[in-house]
Amino acid sequence: MTALASEQEVQSAVDPAELVARARALAPLIREHAVKTEQDRRLAEEVVVALREAGLFRLTTPTRFGGYDLRMPDLVEIIYEVGKACGSAGWNLSIDTASTRFALNALPETAIAEMFEGNPDAYVISTAHLTTTKAYRTEGGFKVSGTFPWSSGCEIADWAYIPVVHVYEGEEQTTDLVGAVVPMSDLKIERTWHSAGLAGSGTHTAIAEDVFVPDRLAVPFSLTDLVGEDERDSMLIQGSLQSLAAIVGAAQGAVEVTREILAKGRPITYVNYAAASDAPSVQMAFAEASHLIETARLHLFEVAKKLDGVPETAPMPWLDRARLRMHEKSAQEKSRAGVEKLLDAVGGSAFALSNPLQRLWRDISVMSRHNALNAPIILEDYGRAVLDIHPSVTLLY
Repeated sequence: MTALASEQEVQSAVDPAELVARARALAPLIREHAVKTEQDRRLAEEVVVALREAGLFRLTTPTRFGGYDLRMPDLVEIIYEVGKACGSAGWNLSIDTASTRFALNALPETAIAEMFEGNPDAYVISTAHLTTTKAYRTEGGFKVSGTFPWSSGCEIADWAYIPVVHVYEGEEQTTDLVGAVVPMSDLKIERTWHSAGLAGSGTHTAIAEDVFVPDRLAVPFSLTDLVGEDERDSMLIQGSLQSLAAIVGAAQGAVEVTREILAKGRPITYVNYAAASDAPSVQMAFAEASHLIETARLHLFEVAKKLDGVPETAPMPWLDRARLRMHEKSAQEKSRAGVEKLLDAVGGSAFALSNPLQRLWRDISVMSRHNALNAPIILEDYGRAVLDIHPSVTLLY
């Protein structure tokens, strides 16, 4: 490492508690623009600017380029705080942090420098879709074409990391693959994201039309490089943990919204209690919801603790991976169950569009069903792992 790089690392050091405080301080602004975020089907520009100015788009940027070297528990805590204010904002932040880490572990230094030199706040997404994309070898690199649906944050991104595309020769698919990073300006965006929840995540479709990817931004590999079930790393588990932080954060945000509603003394129609919060049934529903979501947080940070300092590319035994994913499954399920109890405590008014509780509920419902957190498959795989029944049912986790 050069003296200049070392100096940059010292200058970019920041107390994680300061970053958590910045995330917390942004909550009123993020909440204020949550409706606009949902209606526009992308993160409100005011929120994008605020997150960038607070340094929250450089959480996983390499320190040599002005980013922060955060431990996993600190990273998860910051995403959790943003998620409390708005599910889509927390989700978009987790997309950037996880995608940046994916890229750092896969791309050559030439690509990393091009992404972050002079722009530590570069926002990165990761997206792939093997059945709709193709790459062709060409002089000095590759040409990539196809569609990349479900590209969360694509309208606010600077770069798209594409971990895998099949390489073709004519119409024939070869055993070769290529990963790449491309400027978002090279891709077109089709606004295809119309969802009942997480609408503000901007999970639209990115389109590549003969996009040239120079060798310095590409990583060729082969199907034979893919490893078996006992040799896989924890990279995707670490990525899904960051998404999970947005889910659990949104659930805690729902707790806070409900507490504020009950504190206003709203009555329950046709009963004798002057205020809903006087009813033991409401108190118990709120208590049970709070406990479920507190338990979700315990599961979240248990995984963060287990992954703290674990290199994402280091092999991890199947049983260890399956156990971590079970904690992730429990966290998202308890978040969902807790918010359902909160809806019971508030009643029908919780579903008014003016009530932020219904939006958090819808966001959590969608986020928690992302394929990376597929609860039935996680449970099935864990059952096979604890009983040592091969093969694993998953191809990547």
